[in-house]
Amino acid sequence: MKLAAFFRLIRWKNLLLLLYIQLLLKFLFFNAFNATTNLSVFQFFIMVFAILLVTSAGYIFNDIVDLKTDLLNKPHKVTVANFFTVESTQRLYLITNTLGIVLGIGLSLSVQKPSFSFIFIGASLLLYFYSKKLKSKPLIGNITISFLVAMSIISLCLFDLNYTIQNNSQQLVIQVTFLLSFFAFLINMVREIIKDIEDVNGDYSLNMRTLPILFGVSRAKKTAAFLCLFPIGLLLFIILKFASEYKFTVLYLGLFTLLPLLYVGLKLLSAKTKKDFKKLSMFLKIIMFMGINSLLILSLNTH
Repeated sequence: MKLAAFFRLIRWKNLLLLLYIQLLLKFLFFNAFNATTNLSVFQFFIMVFAILLVTSAGYIFNDIVDLKTDLLNKPHKVTVANFFTVESTQRLYLITNTLGIVLGIGLSLSVQKPSFSFIFIGASLLLYFYSKKLKSKPLIGNITISFLVAMSIISLCLFDLNYTIQNNSQQLVIQVTFLLSFFAFLINMVREIIKDIEDVNGDYSLNMRTLPILFGVSRAKKTAAFLCLFPIGLLLFIILKFASEYKFTVLYLGLFTLLPLLYVGLKLLSAKTKKDFKKLSMFLKIIMFMGINSLLILSLNTH
């Protein structure tokens, strides 16, 4: 029972998705386009493990800080206090966070890029301040967490890809990785606002100042619907840019990410109940997964 609660605490599904993205990029996408890479397999797994540990620590700390809010918003899903003491959860946070940062610093030094240590230190600090201060601020908290999601993808690009090589294949790999991270940023922005609408009652009772509390649920859902236009615009740009060369990939993107995103944008305008917003939040997670899988289609198209 405690093991299941621990996996819930560290959001194992989100971590699994993060691991899946990294594996897909490193062992399929980069290889498919013969990208020149810097990291050995061992260094790659150290980097991934460091990212997963720092991310896990962020989730753990967030649950400690949000204990009162979660007892109001989702009492049946509270892990801290129900399964672990606050003190033992704090110790777990310190262990995972410290180990993640130490591994990140060690990796940065081993690849002779000590400044990259700040990726792990900065992510840890941002996650701390997000839970403590930024989460309750309108849009700033949403932007922060979405930026960190994008950075988890860009990190592999920064550590592993050789930027001095100017051939078309290498440049395409770098470009697509950055487009994917930007797509992840935009989808998460919309999803974070929807989650704020979902949790509006509990957040209001604790004097938080999220977007739906400051401007009302109606304006918040219109803002989320408007923000859907940005990932839609990005997908249209990608489709037009790669249509002639990668037909199957753009067809896949159109059917499994663009059309569902249009649906979410329209559905947001008529959504009313907590259940409606929960469904849309889950739908965006699926869209994100489908978007990531476009790398799979793109990689197979090269063979």
